[in-house]
Amino acid sequence: MYKLLIADRDRQELVGLEWLITKYSFPISNSRLVDQLVEVFDVLENEVPDVLCIELDMVAEDKWEMVKTFIDRYAEEVIAVTAEPTFERAMQAMEIEAVDLWVKPLSPSRVKNSLQQAFKNLSSQSNPNKDGESRHAARYESLFIEEHLPFPYPVYLVKTESIADLSHLRTFIEQFDFYYKPLVFSTSDRIALVFQETLPDPVKQAQRFLREWERSAGKPLAIVVHSEESQRSLHQIYMKLRKVMETTFFTGYQQVLSSGYNHDWTDMDPFLTMKEQRNWVFMLDEGHGGEIKTWMYEQFFSMEPPFPDPGLLRTRLTSILAQIRRFMIRKGITDEESEEKYKQVFDTILYSPVLYRIVQDMILFINYLLNSIEKHPNAAGIDIIEEAISYIEDHYEDPTLSLKEVARHVGRSPSYFSHILSNKYERSFREMLSYTRVQKAKEMLASSDETIQNIAHSTGFNNPNYFSRVFKSTTGQTPREYRRIH
Repeated sequence: MYKLLIADRDRQELVGLEWLITKYSFPISNSRLVDQLVEVFDVLENEVPDVLCIELDMVAEDKWEMVKTFIDRYAEEVIAVTAEPTFERAMQAMEIEAVDLWVKPLSPSRVKNSLQQAFKNLSSQSNPNKDGESRHAARYESLFIEEHLPFPYPVYLVKTESIADLSHLRTFIEQFDFYYKPLVFSTSDRIALVFQETLPDPVKQAQRFLREWERSAGKPLAIVVHSEESQRSLHQIYMKLRKVMETTFFTGYQQVLSSGYNHDWTDMDPFLTMKEQRNWVFMLDEGHGGEIKTWMYEQFFSMEPPFPDPGLLRTRLTSILAQIRRFMIRKGITDEESEEKYKQVFDTILYSPVLYRIVQDMILFINYLLNSIEKHPNAAGIDIIEEAISYIEDHYEDPTLSLKEVARHVGRSPSYFSHILSNKYERSFREMLSYTRVQKAKEMLASSDETIQNIAHSTGFNNPNYFSRVFKSTTGQTPREYRRIH
C-alpha cells in the first residue's frame, strides 16, 4: 500500500481528483490534499509520499529549484498537472521526471493510466532486480516499522542540543559535501542520514561533519554512527542509535558515538532516603552552599558507564527539588521572582537534554535562595508548620520529643501549634510524629539487617511491642511481615 499527495491551488479540483481516484482500486493506504506550497514541503519532508501529483502552476519561478530538490529527495513517483499546456510546463515536468503531465480539465482515463504506471514503477522497484540481488530500499517508514530486511549500509543519527537549531542543521546537511549523498529523514527533534552506498570510513566522515558544523554554527551537536556489518533491519538500527543517543544526557554533545556503545541502564532508587532528606534540611537551613555544591557534584558528576536510567535520575532531581521547595515555604520565600525561578528549574529538570546543565541551574537557584535570606533576613515570613515538620524529621529518634518542645522551637504555644497543625494536615502532633518514625523504620527494615528491637530504639520507640503495634496500625503489616515482603 502506498501514500499519495495531491497538491493544487484549487480546493474543488483537489476534492474532485481525490473522488475520481477512489473510484479505482489503487493500492493507496493514505491520501493527503494540500493547497499551499508550504504544506507541500512539510508533507514531503515529514510523510514522504510514494506518489506526488503536483500542479506546476502553484510553484512560483523563484521557488522552482527548491521544489525540484524536495521532489528529488522525498517523492518516488511524480505526476505533473497544469492548466497551461506550454513548452515551459513540459520542460518542468521533464526536469522532475514526471510519469505524465496532466492538462486541465483532466481526463479520467488518463488519470487512471498514469497512476497505474506510477504504482507499477513502485512495485518493480521493491522487487528483486534483474541480477537477482535484493534492493535495499530505505524509506521513512522503515525507521519505525519492522520490515525484517537487513540493511547493509551506514546510518547516522544527528541531534542538536537545542531543537531551535534543527532547521539550521537541515540546511547544513543539504550543503555538506558527503562522499555519497544520504537520504535525509527528519523527525521532530533529530535527523537520520541513511546512506545507500558503502563509505570508506563512516566514523571519520562523521567527525569531519561535526568539525565543519562547529565552525559553521558553533552549537552543540551529537552524532551516533552505525557502520558495522550486521543483519539488523533499518528499524532495528534506528532504535539502537536512539538508545545510544540518550547517553548524551550524561556525556554531553559535541561528540561522535558508535552504535556499538553499551547503552544498558542500571537500576537505582530515585528517592532521597530519610537520612539524605535530613542532611538537605540541615544544609539549607544552615546556608551551607559549598556543602550543597560538593554533594551535587559527588552525586551526579562522578558517574561512569553503565549509567542509571535518565528517567530515574530526573526523578531523583525532582526529589531534591521537593526539599528545596519545602525550604522556600518554610522560610516564606514565595515572592513572584522566586516562584518564577523555581518553575524554570523544574522545567529544566524535566526537559533539559544534558545533566550538567540541570545540576548547574539547581546550584545557581539554591545560591539565589540562600543569598536572598542573607540579604533580607527579616523579609520572609517563616511557615511555622513546615519548620516544625523539619524539626520533627531531625529529632524523631529522641523518645522524649514532645509537642511542647516542638512548639517552643517555632515560637508558639503548644495549644495554638496543635490547633494549626490539625487544621493543615488533619493529624495530631502524636500522629505526625508516629508517621515520621514509621517511615524511617520502613526504610531500615527494607535496607538493613538490624534487629526489630534495635530499629524500634533507633526510631524513638522505647518499647518494641508498642513499636510493632504502631507499625501495624499504620502499614497494615507487622515489622517482620514488612521485612519479608520488601
